[in-house]
Amino acid sequence: MMNRAELKCKFEAGKQAIRKAVDFQLGFLGEDGSYIWDGYVSDAYHKQAYSWNLVGNNEEAHRLLTWIRDTRLRPDGSLILTDDPNDTVNNVDLYKHSWTCQGAHRLGRFDVSYPIYQFIKTCERPCGGFPLQRAMPLCRAMTTGWVGVTALYFNDIELARRCADWCISVQEQQPDSNKYYFMTTDDGKLALEKDGGEFIDNTKLKQCYWEIGFSMILLGRMYQVTKDEKYLDSIKRWLDFLYTCREDVWQYWGSGKAALGAAMYYSFTGDERGIDAATQFIDFVVREQVKIADKDGKYAGGFWFDDEPDILLIYVDHAACFSGWVLDSISYIESRLGIL
Repeated sequence: MMNRAELKCKFEAGKQAIRKAVDFQLGFLGEDGSYIWDGYVSDAYHKQAYSWNLVGNNEEAHRLLTWIRDTRLRPDGSLILTDDPNDTVNNVDLYKHSWTCQGAHRLGRFDVSYPIYQFIKTCERPCGGFPLQRAMPLCRAMTTGWVGVTALYFNDIELARRCADWCISVQEQQPDSNKYYFMTTDDGKLALEKDGGEFIDNTKLKQCYWEIGFSMILLGRMYQVTKDEKYLDSIKRWLDFLYTCREDVWQYWGSGKAALGAAMYYSFTGDERGIDAATQFIDFVVREQVKIADKDGKYAGGFWFDDEPDILLIYVDHAACFSGWVLDSISYIESRLGIL
């Protein structure tokens, strides 16, 4: 393991990168708190309040949340995420609802968080899982894990437990040690390829490692609440699987969620793979952040990768998302090592 001075240096570089990432995001905030502009998609605002709060830009986050409350929030608690405010079918994305809800709740904006959470609860499937979008037929790990974490913000332990149990059930149903399927039907049965299910393949690069990552984060939170060792056992099995994956497992744009899950696990157990995972992701973020010299200065502070569309949404979304994974990973590791 690196010594404390080396870790502190890496952590400082990570914090500086996130400061730049937040400054980049703030450049698109309208005077009225809006986060939509001409020629741009209308669902890019969901991670911003969470991200900005992490570095103390609370005034801007409150402006955004007031705009969301006044222009994006329907009476039933669902969010307007498309250009048509009357469209209640397309892009009713529960993952994005959970991000907005958590960001608002962290800032005490219960006028935003409570209505959204009441809506999220109506989308639970019989198995305890949640689909990515309300109309989709299959439950998904990314959504279920993040909804479960959202439930804990509201002391809704029972819903969080059902989400966690769903994640554990998915793990226990895996039929192939080289793959990780992360979707189920409404009755909780694992969805394989023939059912339209998707999976992580540990023999290939650029996999959706976040699907496991969100499960790790939820079960880490559940361990904090309950001290039930079964949650640590499941996290260890996920971590073991991830360490069988290809060399980009901790250095890909989709690696941050699992890196945070690993850092949390380190803080509970001392398993130094958590430090390895988190520092690899931090190095990746610092290395890949768009610099002023790149693209004639355009989008400096954001992030883009060659397996994605070269559009502003990508730069903004990663800048917001990486904030949590980097800063929270650092905090969990520092909390155990005492190098604050």
